[in-house]
Amino acid sequence: MDNNEQALVTDELAAIPLDHNWYQKLASNFDIIQQYLDKLDTDELELDDLKNKFDDISGKMNVYDTNMQAIVNILTKYDVPIAIVDGKVVDTTKEGE
Repeated sequence: MDNNEQALVTDELAAIPLDHNWYQKLASNFDIIQQYLDKLDTDELELDDLKNKFDDISGKMNVYDTNMQAIVNILTKYDVPIAIVDGKVVDTTKEGE
């Protein structure tokens, strides 16, 4: 536990009388828990943001791949010896030709 973290009052129910002080400690539990809930909400927002960025990049990569395939198809119609192999444009002429 960090020095900044506070401990929850959970195991003192049988040890102390249920007076106003105990109720204040119990209420402080909700403040402590709320801090962690707020952090979870922030973490989820960050994950959503990362997912959106990933989806955007994936979409751009699909456009890139589609465009590259279109270029290769056009050049192949003009007998340019190229193809896409393992995601790379390669010369398809054989050595010695």
